[in-house]
Amino acid sequence: MSNVAIDLTGVTKLFGNKLVVDGLSFTVASGECFGLLGPNGAGKSTIARMLLGMTRPDAGDITVLGLPVPARSRLARKGIGVVPQFDNLDLEFTVRENLLVFGRYFGMRT
Repeated sequence: MSNVAIDLTGVTKLFGNKLVVDGLSFTVASGECFGLLGPNGAGKSTIARMLLGMTRPDAGDITVLGLPVPARSRLARKGIGVVPQFDNLDLEFTVRENLLVFGRYFGMRT
């Protein structure tokens, strides 16, 4: 198994004509604690969505746990976790319903 948990190489993302992520490259080693920080509009959410395979990059390569994303993102998501800035619980849902929604994000069947 590789010592690399996350690898981005030349990742670019545009929304229309707006360049949101511009040729980003970085590596996170296995076992390393990693935080994605920056001001509003810096592209953090877009990068997180690309790492999870929810948004496809326009250019560049992403691997998570040695798996190419988005091609194998469903399998890659089984080995990672995301902690959002704010809780994302829907107060109109029951605890069970909230758990089902979050489980679906990670490919759980109900």
